[in-house]
Amino acid sequence: MENEEILAALRQRDPGQDEADRSEVVLTKYVLFFVGETRYALMASQVREISFDNELYYVPFVPPYVRGYANRHGQPFTVFDVQMLFEGAALESGTLLILDVVNDQLALLITDVDEIVKLPPGDIHSLSSSDDSARYFAHSVSVHDQEVFVLNVDVLLERLERDVERA
Repeated sequence: MENEEILAALRQRDPGQDEADRSEVVLTKYVLFFVGETRYALMASQVREISFDNELYYVPFVPPYVRGYANRHGQPFTVFDVQMLFEGAALESGTLLILDVVNDQLALLITDVDEIVKLPPGDIHSLSSSDDSARYFAHSVSVHDQEVFVLNVDVLLERLERDVERA
């Protein structure tokens, strides 16, 4: 193709087409964090606050993965230790992800926040595992060529409710 032909083809093309294609991509924001050495994610819409140096108050007769509660702005939040649930070892930390859950006050005990990212639909993957532990994850996301599991808060709450009823 000659230069004149290329220029003519470019002039005929709708200049706003590329911008329209890009604007249709809906990005989903995720909070990536560490629990011990393991990296997890939550949709940012599920996180109300990141809180550091919290004092945890022990509550008797609860499952071992409930580390007690934390007082945030005069409100008690149940502190859920994912490491204790998955690995059986208590996480020593005072950092919390205060979750935005309707009709519940839940916080996840974490080691540290890694980053907050916006991802296109192509980086969000469903899980196909039939393993019982897979139910704790909503899906996974690809971040910097690594798969990160996204916690399923609803399943964590169901587990907590079931275990507290049994106690």
